[in-house]
Amino acid sequence: MFVRLYVTAQNETEAKENLKVVLEKIKQILVKTNVEKLEPYWKFDDIYVVELNLIVKKDLSLNELNTLLKTISDKWQCYGEPINEFLASKTTEGCNYILKGVEMINIYLEEYDIQI
Repeated sequence: MFVRLYVTAQNETEAKENLKVVLEKIKQILVKTNVEKLEPYWKFDDIYVVELNLIVKKDLSLNELNTLLKTISDKWQCYGEPINEFLASKTTEGCNYILKGVEMINIYLEEYDIQI
């Protein structure tokens, strides 16, 4: 699973703290977390982009993933057939809740990430 996360932060320490909050929400499905990139986002001064490669437990179901995603945001857009991408943004119409510090999050699934 590949995750691209945009977090509000003035520095790397704040970005790591916001990342920690997101990972805490999904820790029960994680086997391993690799932070590939953590750097200021070129478009905005107060945003960091974090890219992660996650190894998730082998028996993860789409229902279980959806339940965990709802703890991050109440509005997700899904793409693909079968679904292979999830997107949540605080600017999405109808989004009433997204974790504090999270501006946007993209989650890309590999075909072996989810048991259907």
